[in-house]
Amino acid sequence: MNQDNRPLYTLTVSDFLELTARISENRSHAHETTFPQIEEKDDKPDIIYLKEAALITGYTEKTVYTKVSRREMPVLSTGRPLTFSRIQLNDWMEKGRPTIAEMMAEGIVKYKNGSAC
Repeated sequence: MNQDNRPLYTLTVSDFLELTARISENRSHAHETTFPQIEEKDDKPDIIYLKEAALITGYTEKTVYTKVSRREMPVLSTGRPLTFSRIQLNDWMEKGRPTIAEMMAEGIVKYKNGSAC
């Protein structure tokens, strides 16, 4: 590839293959990960509000309201403003986002089996 500043649409197939080979080679030699790990800081408060809950879950604010009203996601207070526990949301997402009824049923089964005191 003689010209490195030309637009991508002007590349030939062989130029494109050479470019992608160089990119993959550079990535394999890099010591950085493609997706940096998001570290939870201990100084963050556990109580969060709608906007942050939407960011954590990846839902829109409207979807969060809908899921809360259908009791499909954990919430601390349903009044205004909605409040959530960061820890409960993260646990909920790790469990595959079960509904509140499924989580309550799991708690009852654990209680009946004597594993919850």
